[in-house]
Amino acid sequence: MGKIELLLSKIAANRKSHFWLFLVVLVILTLAMMLLYRPLCPGHDFFFHYRRLMALMDGLKISPFLIYLDYSAMAGYGYFAKAFYSDVILIPFAIIGNLTNAEFGYQSIIFTTTVLCGVFTYMFINRVYKNTFTASAGALLFTFCVYRILDVYHRAAVGEALSFTFIPIVFWGLYEIINGNYRKWYILAIGYSLVIFTHLISSVLMFLTMLIILIICYKPLIKEPKRIRSLVIAGVVTLLIVSYYLFPMLEQMFSNTFYYNGKNIMMKAGDMSLDYHWIIWGMFGGVIQPRQLFIPGTGLLLTCVIALRLFVSGRSDKLRMADIGVLIGLFYIVLTMPFIPWSVFPFSLLDFIQMPWRFYEFSSFFFAVAGAYYLSLLIKSNKRGLIALCMVVAMILVVMANDSRIYKEVRCYNSIEENVPQPANAYNMGGAEYLPVKVPSVDFIEKRGDLILSGEDTINVSGFDRNGKYTRLNLTSDNAGMLELPLIYYKGYTATLDDQTIPVSESNNGLVEIHADRSGSVEVYYDGTVAQQVGWFLSVLSIIGLCIYIFVSVRKQKQSLSEDESSI
Repeated sequence: MGKIELLLSKIAANRKSHFWLFLVVLVILTLAMMLLYRPLCPGHDFFFHYRRLMALMDGLKISPFLIYLDYSAMAGYGYFAKAFYSDVILIPFAIIGNLTNAEFGYQSIIFTTTVLCGVFTYMFINRVYKNTFTASAGALLFTFCVYRILDVYHRAAVGEALSFTFIPIVFWGLYEIINGNYRKWYILAIGYSLVIFTHLISSVLMFLTMLIILIICYKPLIKEPKRIRSLVIAGVVTLLIVSYYLFPMLEQMFSNTFYYNGKNIMMKAGDMSLDYHWIIWGMFGGVIQPRQLFIPGTGLLLTCVIALRLFVSGRSDKLRMADIGVLIGLFYIVLTMPFIPWSVFPFSLLDFIQMPWRFYEFSSFFFAVAGAYYLSLLIKSNKRGLIALCMVVAMILVVMANDSRIYKEVRCYNSIEENVPQPANAYNMGGAEYLPVKVPSVDFIEKRGDLILSGEDTINVSGFDRNGKYTRLNLTSDNAGMLELPLIYYKGYTATLDDQTIPVSESNNGLVEIHADRSGSVEVYYDGTVAQQVGWFLSVLSIIGLCIYIFVSVRKQKQSLSEDESSI
C-alpha cells in the first residue's frame, strides 16, 4: 500500500502529466461508447443530418467557395438546408467522408467532437478552479452526460450535439472577460462563433445564459469598463467571423417565406413541456430506463454529484461560482415544467426553441462543473481522489452500457441503407421547413414529377437532363414565354440561353421559373449571390485577422514576461 501511495503522490506532484492521463481515459471512454453503440442506427434527425453531410461532400467537389445546395434532395428538385443550418464544422468530416465513405465521416464526427468536448471542458475548469481533479471529473461528467448521449444517438441531433463541444470555450471566454484577463476576449469570440456555426437555437440559449451570468456578475464590469469594451469587441468579431453563415441565411429569410414561418408545422415550446413525473425521472435516469420511451434529463449521476453540496461547508468565490451554476441549472429545469406560459411575454420570445428541455444542455454543464468541484472539496487524499475518479468512470460505463442496449432495441428497426427518401418522410429533410411556402406540399413534388410546364403551346422542350448542379434542356419556340422547371426556387439561381443570362423568378408553385424569348439551349444552375460571396470572404479575412492578432498578442505577452524576469 505504501508503494501505491508513493506512486500516487508522484503523479499528483507532476501536474503536467495530469492532462495526458485524463486524455487517455477520455479516448478510452469515447472508443467504448462507439463500440457499445454499434451498429449505427438512425435516431430522430439522423437522415436530415446525414444528407447534410453527403450534400457537403458533393459541394466540396463542385465549389471552392462552398456555394451549393443539395441538388439530389426532394426527388432532384433541390433543397437549401445549408442556408439555415451552417456546414462549417462539418467540412473536415466531409473531407474524411470523401476519402472513405459517408458513414465513416459521420462516425468521425462523433469521435472527434466527443474528445474535443472533454478537452475543452477540462481546459475551462482547470482555468477557473486550478484543480486538475475537478477538471478531469467535470469534463468526463459533462462529455458523457445522459442528455448529450441522447442527442448523439437517440435523437441524432447533430447540430445540438456539436454545440456541446464548444460551449465550454464560450464560458471560458466569458470568465476571462469578467474575472480573468479581459485582453483574451478572442476566446469568447472563437467559442461563440463555433456555437453559431453548429446550432442556431443553442447559440440563442447560450446568449440568454451569458446575459444571466453578466447580470449576476456585473460588479467587475462596472469596476473596470475595459471589460465591457472587450465584451463588445468579442461580439463584433463574432458577427464578422460568422458572416459566411449569417449573410446567406438573412438573405434567404428576407427574400422569401418558408414553411417554418409560413405554415403551422413547427413545434412550439408550450406544446413540448414535460410532465412533472418525467422531469423527476429525467433527473434520476441513465441507470434504469423504460423501454421505448425518450426521456430527456440530466441523469442520476449529475443529480448525485450536485447533492454533494449538502456535505460541503465554508465559503469562497469558487464555491459561490459553483452554486450560481447549480441555481441556473435548476432554473432551466423549472422552465421545462408545464406551468410555464410559453405563449405569454417574455417567454413567447423563446417559443421558437421548440423543446424547453433543450435547456438541459446547460443544466448538464453547470451540474457537471459544480458537482466535480464539490467532490474535490470532499476528497482529502490522492488515493481517495483516484477511487472517486474510478467510480465516475465506472458509472459512466454503466450508463452507456444500459442505454446502448435500449438504443439497439428501440432505434435499430430501420437501417441506413434501406431507407428510401419519399414524401412520407419528407424526403429525409426533417419537417421540410425550408421549403418556400408557395410549394403546395411535399406530395406535390412526387405528383408533379419532372414535368416542365409552360403557358405557351408553341414552346417545345427536349433533351431535359440533370447532372449535379446543372439542369439542361433544349427549347424550340417562335414566341417568348415562361417555363416552370422541376427545381425548388431559392434566391441565387442563374439561367442561361445559349450562354446568355435570362431572367429567373419564383413561380406560383414555389419553383424556378425562367423567361425564354427564343429557341436554344438552356442551362440552369445555382450560382449563389453576392451576399454569399461577400460573407465567405469576410469570414475568411476575419479568421485570418484574428489569428494574426492572437499571434502578436501572445508574442507580446511572452516578451513582457521575459523582460520582467530579466529585470529581476
